[in-house]
Amino acid sequence: MFLNASSAAPTSTTRVLITGARAPACLEWARLLRRAECAVAVADSTAFPIARFSNCVERWFRLPEPVKGADAYGEALLEAAGAFRADWTVPTCEEAFYIAHQKRRLEQKCRVLVADFALMARVHNKLEFARLSCELAITAPPTRLLDFPDALSEVAGRSRELVFKPIFSRFAAQTLIKPDAKELAGIRPTTAQPWIAQEFVTGRELCSYSILLDGAVAAHACYHPKYRVGQGSGIYLDPVDSHPIQEFVEAFGVVTRYTGQVGFDFIEPGDGRLSVLECNPRATSGIHLFADQGVEIASILNSSGSSLARACPLLATGTPRMVKVAMALFAGPKIRGRAARNEYRGDWRRARDIVSSHEDRVPALAQWLSLGEIYLRAVRLGCAPLAATTADIEWNGQSLGAQP
Repeated sequence: MFLNASSAAPTSTTRVLITGARAPACLEWARLLRRAECAVAVADSTAFPIARFSNCVERWFRLPEPVKGADAYGEALLEAAGAFRADWTVPTCEEAFYIAHQKRRLEQKCRVLVADFALMARVHNKLEFARLSCELAITAPPTRLLDFPDALSEVAGRSRELVFKPIFSRFAAQTLIKPDAKELAGIRPTTAQPWIAQEFVTGRELCSYSILLDGAVAAHACYHPKYRVGQGSGIYLDPVDSHPIQEFVEAFGVVTRYTGQVGFDFIEPGDGRLSVLECNPRATSGIHLFADQGVEIASILNSSGSSLARACPLLATGTPRMVKVAMALFAGPKIRGRAARNEYRGDWRRARDIVSSHEDRVPALAQWLSLGEIYLRAVRLGCAPLAATTADIEWNGQSLGAQP
């Protein structure tokens, strides 16, 4: 059973501060580590993040918005880590970029599960990652930089064969897939805000999530996001066994010496070949596929280095996971035809909900409060709710100043 925040502290000496408490990924991390008898605190710059309400959490810290100043954010996080006496800080959302920028400062208090900022910036940049993939077995589709209007006009005649997206983006929120001339007219690439044009590849979408220590894979999951909200966030994770993808992640680790959480998006055409589309250098939904493996996840943090990862990387379980509320509200109403409805019902029965837990019931109720805060922010900022979820934490290539 989980403990309430007011209960006695667990016997383990491992104390972990998890940021990005708004994300189900943070909630999953908290539950996994609490099962391993770690002490858990969470932090976020929102007021009502979902993980705040988990009975796995001993302390909660409200932080300033990272986009308003990396140094102020780093100072607040340093204070929180000190107050909790954290052994580890584990980021889950795009605050990971700001934490990477402040990494040397934070390491005065604890270890930080994040890569160096320069590497984070490189792989987050979609053009730079496409170039990096040329050193690996699975490469990105042909990719072209669009950093001024004339560059766009040079590919406009082939727009129905291409995918267009900002060089720094998330959730596929601005992605244009094979756009017509009218859709393409809305793009205004500049040197300050460049885009890329990438060859369109049709096939099955696959995603990976991994934890790496000094370039070695410590934990790995691969899944098919069978149901999505729009073009972006997957709300149903169907585990897939793909040795080529695991080998790709291992090669990525060797080339980069990456430490931290990382996810990749792939396309598998009918001929079986794979293309890698982009890299997400942070936690992704794949962490949910490690349910009931809390002791093993905690052992990764407790390991002395990458030797454990090289010896026996932890592989995800085979149980599908879903966001039940989103499946009911967004995926279900779009199902047409008897065969599709039967498949949807079967998928629903096979999967476990990501948010609800009979051992930790409050987050399932609190998610409505968290969503309400996001919708109010969207109204205040005049943006879509999906954009509002990361408006205060996202990093789009802007200077954060000198690293402390």
